[in-house]
Amino acid sequence: MTDHAATLDRLAARAAIHDLVMAYCRGVDRADAALLASIFWDDATMISGSVNGPAHKFAQDITAYCRNTMDHCFHSVANQWVEVQGDKAIGEHYVTAQVRAGGQDMLTGGRYLDRYERRDGVWKIAHRCFVADWTMSQPAGAPLDPSYEPGRTRGGWGDADPVYAHWASL
Repeated sequence: MTDHAATLDRLAARAAIHDLVMAYCRGVDRADAALLASIFWDDATMISGSVNGPAHKFAQDITAYCRNTMDHCFHSVANQWVEVQGDKAIGEHYVTAQVRAGGQDMLTGGRYLDRYERRDGVWKIAHRCFVADWTMSQPAGAPLDPSYEPGRTRGGWGDADPVYAHWASL
């Protein structure tokens, strides 16, 4: 592979890995088990604290947990470090997650330590470990100003969220 081809391959790998990280956030935030499961290899593992083991079990368990116990959750990824070597890669991604559940607003900061593999030309997560660095919790804040309500588009779980219709419109 020429230097130019190797650079393009590495950039394409990094873009694919970025998309996996973003899909993870959407999968959890929308409680979309199918999307979440699609970013992991069938033999992938997950260490999250709440679910440690097969990633596909995590996808089912975390989305059910979101739907059954949370009002909403919102993940945001910031710094991303990715190293690609052939068909394998590792990444460290800083994340904050805001959750409202049981009358509490919780904010957690941590990192995803990921191992990725490219199989048959497709990149997916082979292993993820969530490192919880800090957390804060307080009574849930006041709802939005009622003047926003009449015209406000609300988020929801699964395909009830407006992003699915938005994506289907392309």
